Amino acid sequence: MEALDIPYVEEVGLRNASSNLWFKLPFTSGDTWQHICLRLGRPGTMYWDVKINDQHFRDLWELQKGSNTTRWGYGVRIANTSDVDSHIRYDPDGVVLSYQSVEPDSIKKLVADIRRLSNARIFALGMRKLLGVRADEKVEENSMNCDGKVPVGGADKLLEQMRRAFRIEAVGLMSLWFSFGSGVLARFVVEWESGKEGCTMHVSPDQLWPHTKFLEDFINGAEVASLLDCIRLTAGPLHALAAATRPARAGPITGSPSVTPPMSSFPKQSNYIHTSTTNINQAASGPAVASTASGPGPLGNHSLHSSTMLAPAGPGRGGPGIVPSSLLPIDVSVVLRGPYWIRIIYRKQFAVDMRCFAGDQVWLQPATPPKVEPSVGGSLPCPQFRPFIMEHVAQELNGLEPNISGSQQPVGLANPNNQNPTGSQISAPSGNSRVNVPNTSGISRAGSQTTGLNRSGNIAMGSSNLGPGLPVRRSAGPVPAHVRGELNTAIIGLGDDGGYGGGWVPLVALKKVLRGILKYLGVLWLFAQLPGLLKEILGSILKESEGSLLNLDQEQPALRFFVGGYVFAVSVHRVQLLLQVLSVKRFHHQQQQNQQNSAPAQEELTQSEIGEICDYFSRRVASEPYDASRVASFITLLTLPISILREFLKLIAWKKGLSQSQGADIGPSQKPRIELSLENHAGLNTDTNSKSNIQYNRSHNCVDFGLTVVLDPAHIPHINAAGGAAWLPYCVAVRLRYSFGENPNVSFVSMEGSHGGRACWLRADEWEKCKQKVVRTVELNGSSPGDIVQGRLRAVADSVQKTLHLCLQGLRDNGGVTASSGAP
Repeated sequence: MEALDIPYVEEVGLRNASSNLWFKLPFTSGDTWQHICLRLGRPGTMYWDVKINDQHFRDLWELQKGSNTTRWGYGVRIANTSDVDSHIRYDPDGVVLSYQSVEPDSIKKLVADIRRLSNARIFALGMRKLLGVRADEKVEENSMNCDGKVPVGGADKLLEQMRRAFRIEAVGLMSLWFSFGSGVLARFVVEWESGKEGCTMHVSPDQLWPHTKFLEDFINGAEVASLLDCIRLTAGPLHALAAATRPARAGPITGSPSVTPPMSSFPKQSNYIHTSTTNINQAASGPAVASTASGPGPLGNHSLHSSTMLAPAGPGRGGPGIVPSSLLPIDVSVVLRGPYWIRIIYRKQFAVDMRCFAGDQVWLQPATPPKVEPSVGGSLPCPQFRPFIMEHVAQELNGLEPNISGSQQPVGLANPNNQNPTGSQISAPSGNSRVNVPNTSGISRAGSQTTGLNRSGNIAMGSSNLGPGLPVRRSAGPVPAHVRGELNTAIIGLGDDGGYGGGWVPLVALKKVLRGILKYLGVLWLFAQLPGLLKEILGSILKESEGSLLNLDQEQPALRFFVGGYVFAVSVHRVQLLLQVLSVKRFHHQQQQNQQNSAPAQEELTQSEIGEICDYFSRRVASEPYDASRVASFITLLTLPISILREFLKLIAWKKGLSQSQGADIGPSQKPRIELSLENHAGLNTDTNSKSNIQYNRSHNCVDFGLTVVLDPAHIPHINAAGGAAWLPYCVAVRLRYSFGENPNVSFVSMEGSHGGRACWLRADEWEKCKQKVVRTVELNGSSPGDIVQGRLRAVADSVQKTLHLCLQGLRDNGGVTASSGAP
């Protein structure tokens, strides 16, 4: 004690010899613990203890015995004590800390334990003082229903809201458990662990808060009111963000009422919850599958895709149930830049700041530009971000479900007298009908923020008599009237503010707005990869006069590049990348005439082939989940000679027709099919063209590509899938090389199976036999010229799929694979 400057006195001069020491700790000067008694054990023993008399611990002693008449009121349980603190026990007069030995650092350990007890006591009493005591459930229900008795004053009203929102569930020596929300949005466990400075907070559900540093700082600073205020303002937005990144329920069938499911309560936890992470992991109920929706007939050279093509609904997204999330676990990460400042980061290049304020709205705005380079902090510009979120807000507040899953056209005005509603866009308001959003620097958290928006009328959305294909009207639900009046405006004509403008979003619409923003950021991320991929791939294959990037407009955003005699324009439209193809020869008739004299007619792409390229780009290349290697493979395809590109287009069109003709009784991810593989998952190659899964060697007139064969689940033998991904389709990847020199032929390169390398062939010898059959099939069909309509690649792909189907069928019929068989 002398070494730690702890003042103490011994009991002397008593009639009976005493072994007690009285001491005082500096940090307990403001408490009731003015004097603490250290009692030494009997002579010959190393036992000693410290007893603290305190009413708080006497209440816990009564609570531990099951009493409901303590100062903690009704419904509060006693929290468990960890094994590390088993030497601390309750006492009828307070608390006793007992030790079985005397060591050089015993007093340090004692001081640390008393400090933890003091901090836990201060926090527990602060929470009880702020939230009050609950008498019983009936009294609580009556007080919740008596809205007329709520005090009118701002401070009293805020305190009443906190007492209704928060509930103390358990209290212990070193911990306190409390919950937030009537439906229990979150549970918190605050404990003071041995050997740690300050408190530790655990949150359930896990990953709701990226980290709890700011919350713990409030507790360590004895700022209980600030802690609860921070939780109250950030729990809702964080919960909406977590729901936006989880699998979403499919929309209702058109014409049927849509019911918003209530938020489920989280079960009570019986022990501590240990969680701390910065990434939001997505629980996908199925594999990520590319869209298979196709557009209408052939497209013109410079015509936009129709509304049908602009809505690439993924397979399985139209029916009831859980829809697999298109986000990958590594796509989105969340950090807290401040207690009320949440930053949503998409693939390290784009970031959106969500600032939480008092009231029922949050402020969403792209993060500031990076200071050094795009890879270090900040966010690249997000063009049209502000109009995008404001339109989603208007749709939600008008009771319409926004088609975030891929709709590219804004909801049209529905005239009840017009039986043929058109897909025209909502007309923009006049110049004096803009929404004036105040500067964020002057925004205060006190009070509702809706007053900063001017009323400019409501969008005249249609009546319940909507035409087919439009979202059905749902109940307005809990949308406050003042929010609908202030924010339900015609804001399609808002300015963009250079890609860094933000807007207010009501909490009732936040989840769907965030879900749309994440899709929108995915499209922006994919577009941001285009310039680098174009320069890399076109520069490594073609000469500068044969293909290069023409111009890049970051504000649209849009770009144009040319390959040969065609100009390709890529632009961002809502949550989809659009491709337009323009033939340069169409506008240079003389040049076209000269080229026709020197080149055969088959070297020109037809209108249907150009339409197939645009459709393939929208349906397969720029589809979710976004992958830069698919874009790289697509660009490599465009560099091929027209005759070879036409071969691949026949393969693509044939594969698309097969996928559309198959029945809907089998899940889309499990349908047997064969398709051109665009994804490159190697990622470790350092070649100039390594991102592309299609490798074009122009000097040798050959192209390497891959085919993915999804096996028929009806013919897959029974396999013990314990511990594996049984929901993934069994696939075989076949790598081929197409040489189109003097003697065109297709040759076999490699073959690999999913689920460990051999798909459902568990025996290595059976897998090798199947591989040899595929090799012979490719050799047999690869050298034949093939049908003019069918093409060489389509014939080879068809033969490979049939060979694998026969091998699989024979494998099951012969019993080559059983649940207990394994690789030799």
